[in-house]
Amino acid sequence: MVFQLLYGAGCILLFFGMLWMFLPHAVHTAFLSEEEEAEHLFHIAQGAIVSVMGVILLVVHQKRKTV
Repeated sequence: MVFQLLYGAGCILLFFGMLWMFLPHAVHTAFLSEEEEAEHLFHIAQGAIVSVMGVILLVVHQKRKTV
């Protein structure tokens, strides 16, 4: 049952990570209410890290399912 939760959590992390990566920079600024501008590459890196974490959870779930 724990591994079924991993699949759902992996999907959610992957979705939000990809969403965060591909949002335009203006949306990041409006969403976070940042007064100073952060670099867009920083937001891409944040989204990539979250997406990779989601993929890792999906792979762990798949490996556990086949064993």
